[in-house]
Amino acid sequence: MNKEPLLKQVLGTDWDKLSPVLRQHYDVPNAKTNRCVLTGTMEIDYPLFITPLIKIIRLFGGLIDIKGQQVSTQVEKWGEPDNAFLHWRRTMQTADGQQTIFASKMAYRAENELVELINLGFGLRLKVSEDNGDLLYQSNGHLLKLMGFCIPIPDWLVLGHATIREHALSDNNFRLEFVIRHPLCGETYRYGGVFEIKSDD
Repeated sequence: MNKEPLLKQVLGTDWDKLSPVLRQHYDVPNAKTNRCVLTGTMEIDYPLFITPLIKIIRLFGGLIDIKGQQVSTQVEKWGEPDNAFLHWRRTMQTADGQQTIFASKMAYRAENELVELINLGFGLRLKVSEDNGDLLYQSNGHLLKLMGFCIPIPDWLVLGHATIREHALSDNNFRLEFVIRHPLCGETYRYGGVFEIKSDD
C-alpha cells in the first residue's frame, strides 16, 4: 500500500518545492467520508462557436458548460486506501441558480504524468511539474478506453492544448488558472478563480 499522496508519487522530489498551501491542497484524506474541501468563486468562459463541442464533452461528464462571473464553487477531494486514485467533485452555481457538477478521478500514469478520467472511459493525460513553487499541468493528449483498448486522441482533435497553473496567494489560499488553446481556433476555453482550503477532516 502506498501511503504517499498521489501527486507526491507523480512529482517525486519536486513535491517538496511546491508552496505549502499546494502541498496541503493535495495531501488529502484517503477515505470518501474524510474529505478535503475547498471553496471559492470562478470565472468561466468559452466562445459561442465552441458550445456544441462543450455540450458533447459534458455528455462524458467533462468540463463545465455554464458561463459566468463570480460562480460559487465547492471542491471536494478524497483518496483511496492505496492512494491509487484521487477523486474530485466540483459543484458550481451561478448567481441565477444554474448548477452543475464536474466529477473526475486522477491516477498515476508515469513519472511526472497522470491521467484524469471521467465517464465512459474518456480521459486526459497531464504532464505535471513544479514551477517556482507553482503547480503546472499541461495536457499530453486524450484517451478513450473502449472494449479493452486504449485509443489515443491528440489534443487538436478536441479543444486543444490545456495548461493549468495553481499559484499560492497565502498559507490558505491559491489561484487556479485553466486555459485551453487550439492551434487553429485560438483560445477555446477558460476558467479560473481563488480558492480557500476550508477543511482537511
